[in-house]
Amino acid sequence: MRRIFLALLPLAVLAACASAQKTADQAAATGDWKTAEANYAAVLRDDPTNAEKRARWQTARTNALKGAIDRCNACKVSQDWECAFGEADYLVRMEPGSSDYAALRADVGRQAAYARLRRAGEASAAKNHRAAFDLLASARAASNDPGLQNEASRLQPTIVGNAVRDAHQYRSQQQFGPAVELLTMAAAVDGSLKPQLSQVQAEYDAYLTAQYEAVAKQGDAFMRDRRFAEAAAKYDEALGIRKGGRAEPLARYARALQAGDGAAQRRDWPGAARAYEDAVRSGMDGQNGYAAQQLERVQPRPYAVRVRSALVRPIRPDGAPWTGGSSPGYQRVVGMLANAAMEGRGNQVVAGLDVYDALPEQNRPNLTAIVTLPDGRQFSTGAQKALRARWDAYVVFATNGLDDRPVSIRVVHADERGAVEVGTVTVRMNDLLNGGELRVSDRSIVELKLAAERASQPDGSVVNLAKYPPPAASPVQPAAAPGRPPPRP
Repeated sequence: MRRIFLALLPLAVLAACASAQKTADQAAATGDWKTAEANYAAVLRDDPTNAEKRARWQTARTNALKGAIDRCNACKVSQDWECAFGEADYLVRMEPGSSDYAALRADVGRQAAYARLRRAGEASAAKNHRAAFDLLASARAASNDPGLQNEASRLQPTIVGNAVRDAHQYRSQQQFGPAVELLTMAAAVDGSLKPQLSQVQAEYDAYLTAQYEAVAKQGDAFMRDRRFAEAAAKYDEALGIRKGGRAEPLARYARALQAGDGAAQRRDWPGAARAYEDAVRSGMDGQNGYAAQQLERVQPRPYAVRVRSALVRPIRPDGAPWTGGSSPGYQRVVGMLANAAMEGRGNQVVAGLDVYDALPEQNRPNLTAIVTLPDGRQFSTGAQKALRARWDAYVVFATNGLDDRPVSIRVVHADERGAVEVGTVTVRMNDLLNGGELRVSDRSIVELKLAAERASQPDGSVVNLAKYPPPAASPVQPAAAPGRPPPRP
């Protein structure tokens, strides 16, 4: 690599020389001898023994000096002292040993300096304080004449006093930025003002801190309400007041949570996981642990969706038995339910199974639960002839704690007359995963117990469940009829 660089270096130098040569030729053609001289000098430095290049440089230098003298004299006649001072300064830089050029520069420099002092006083009176301080400094730099320096010292207190007066006016209006800026310029030429500058800077820091904290607290309120986009905007506003501080990591934390929740709503689980990981890494999750909780919930894992048991009403909604005829035992149960309803204890009686032993066996329902997972797969339990069916069945489903798709459990009674829906319960998957054991009801379902917990089996594993509907059995083909025997010869 170094050899390649060294090989290319001469090419770069040649290109630069060619560019300087071209610029110099164009400037000479238009009479811009200062530009021509500077570029011919650069070309000559790369080839100092070239007589032709030296001649071109000498011509450009002579013409540049002559042009500067002519312009300087013309500017003096018109009393354009800034123009004259610029040309005289160029002559001194070109011929530093020339006493004539040095005297010319001193003469026009003094005149230019006095003109700058006059403009400095005018700028100060017009409250253009930065221009006033700049002109005061440039006047002193343009000439070391004692009279000029005395005049600058006489004018300085006026310029400083005007700036200090306006600085304190800004300070009274709590516009500390302009106040500090003016006092900084004034203290640069008058050191006695440094204590005032320090005091106003301290007041400015306290003011910024109060403003910063007020806006940051608005962000904190939005964070408590989990309005993360608005919280991030407030923290950014606080950072606009002052860089750093607690708003900086909180802004990153709020934006990461906003991104995580947005990805979760789109069901972009990998994107949500990355965003919540960023939120945890911000170091700001220790206050409530929301990002860590969401990160845990968003991770896809297998869960056992469990159907524990179902308790149903002893009779159908129309008063008929679930199955069988209306026997004396059944009529006794109906009477018990009617009396309990009149006394306001209907649900207590049913929930407590006070009528279970009284209900004849032939009238008890034949219950099956059909589970429909969010992806459409269905599974069914075995049938149990009871008012409370205890299936304790589960199917393993791979999902996460933010999945809000529905899980449906339909309880069906079936006998020789057909199937009757007892009730259907639908819950969101995340409610089931995060709510412990759920007890829900619907129509003739008094209580359906559901639960979900982490599982070690793979997705689709089942216990006490079978696929629903069951696969159709292959039809039995009838035996072929024996062929007719051939005729006897």
